[in-house]
Amino acid sequence: MGAPRHHYAALDGVRGFAALSVMIFHLGHWLDVPGLAVNSGLAVDLFFCLSGYVLSLSYGTRMMGQGSLSMGQFLFRRLVRLMPVIVVATVIGAAYVLSRGHLNGEVASYGVFLTAVLLSLLDIPYLSAPRVIGGPQVFPLNGPQYSLFLELFINLFWWATRRLDQRYLSLAIIVICLPLVGIYGLGGDVPATFLSGFPRVGASFFIGVALYRFAPSIPAVMTGRITFVASLSVMALLFFWPYAVSRGVELAWIAVFSPLLVISGARVRLSSGLSRISLLGGELSYPLYALHYPVFCWVNGLFQATMHARMAQIEAPLVLVMAIAISFGVLKGIDEPLRQVISSRYPGKIAAVRAPAPVVYPVGETSIAISARQER
Repeated sequence: MGAPRHHYAALDGVRGFAALSVMIFHLGHWLDVPGLAVNSGLAVDLFFCLSGYVLSLSYGTRMMGQGSLSMGQFLFRRLVRLMPVIVVATVIGAAYVLSRGHLNGEVASYGVFLTAVLLSLLDIPYLSAPRVIGGPQVFPLNGPQYSLFLELFINLFWWATRRLDQRYLSLAIIVICLPLVGIYGLGGDVPATFLSGFPRVGASFFIGVALYRFAPSIPAVMTGRITFVASLSVMALLFFWPYAVSRGVELAWIAVFSPLLVISGARVRLSSGLSRISLLGGELSYPLYALHYPVFCWVNGLFQATMHARMAQIEAPLVLVMAIAISFGVLKGIDEPLRQVISSRYPGKIAAVRAPAPVVYPVGETSIAISARQER
């Protein structure tokens, strides 16, 4: 394997750290460990910002004109990128819910169960999911999947508006969505906060789009190594601060520090060794994020059925190891091979997923070489 493209490697590392932080946050929440990565849910907003930036890099020259993609072609590519792991997560989660129900005697009706499975496979929220199957989470079989629904929604909205001037569109969406985030907060995972997920994803995703569109105007002094290290330090401190931060701090992260981390990460150069580690973290970030909930359910359920007790000091490391190992296995054994098969069968539709040659995009006084296999 050749040396990773240095610019994008830093963003891969950021994504990997963020995915790991989310899992640690959830472990603290699920295992009742106070003060554990309390604010790492803000990684979701970083993912949205990264998505807006990276998709603009990948598709910015194919939005209009010769060689442009239709809505159907774009959707096909996004589904190929996102759905294999979602399907695996759904199968693991459904198997757990079915097994738990039979063992505990709390079996949901087959109609409810099949509805949850079908909606999860289609990446559609189940707003009336009963508690017996995992409600009130809108994705009862895999709680964090709500953000993947929001991701796909905003991707399609962005592509549907591709003929508009992306600079003015992004600014307008940011101006509309950021105040709504300040009013209604960060949500989207349960029916009570479901609608607040839309301004949340709109703000961060289009901040990422704006970073790409206005990159030539961003001074290099604001996006150098010092800015990257400072922003990375803010992320680590914020995510692992043992107390929940105020909404004002959340907004500062979304509007200031997360964008600075993305644009500086796109311009910073890493050493060859650090680039390879970061690349691996980036590759694992999506399956780790999408799979850690059903993996936790199985590990926690089996542990408590065997030990008849909850032991966070044992369960948390066990889940960490199992989730990383299973994510790597799914990535290399299912996700990548399946996408290669689809790429071979539909070469015209999915060329961007398998194209080995990177495309170089200007960013300020430098440039970014990006391979579409990194696309999230």
